[in-house]
Amino acid sequence: MLPCSVLCNLTVRLWISLPLLFLGAATGVAALLTWSFDHGEPGFELSVPVLLGFAAGLALLTGGRVRWSNGWQRFGLRFAYPVMMFGVALTVDRIQVPLMPMLALGGAALALLAVFLIRNATTSAHCG
Repeated sequence: MLPCSVLCNLTVRLWISLPLLFLGAATGVAALLTWSFDHGEPGFELSVPVLLGFAAGLALLTGGRVRWSNGWQRFGLRFAYPVMMFGVALTVDRIQVPLMPMLALGGAALALLAVFLIRNATTSAHCG
C-alpha cells in the first residue's frame, strides 16, 4: 500500500509517463553530478539497466493505483509495460550520452514530473 495520496488514482496516461519522466529526471541528476565533478567532459556513461529496472519497478508498484478504463488494460498493459522495460534493461548495457542536452532534458522531466504529481495529489481525495 502506498502511504501518500500523490500516487493514488492515477490516470492511464500519467501511469505510462511516470516511469519515462523518472528516467529523464534521473538522467538529469546524473548529468548534473557529472558536470559538477568533471567540467571538461562532453558526455557521460549512463547505466541503462539500473534506471530501467527502477522505472519498471515503479510501473509495477503503481499499477494497482490506476483508474483503468478497459479490462484488457488492467491485465495486459499493467503487466506488459513493466515486463517490456525489464526486457530492454536486460538487453541494453551502458550508453554514452551527451552532457548538456541531458541536463536540459532532466530539468524539464523533473519539472513535468513535479507538476503531474502535484496535480494528481490535489485531484485525488484519498488513497483507498
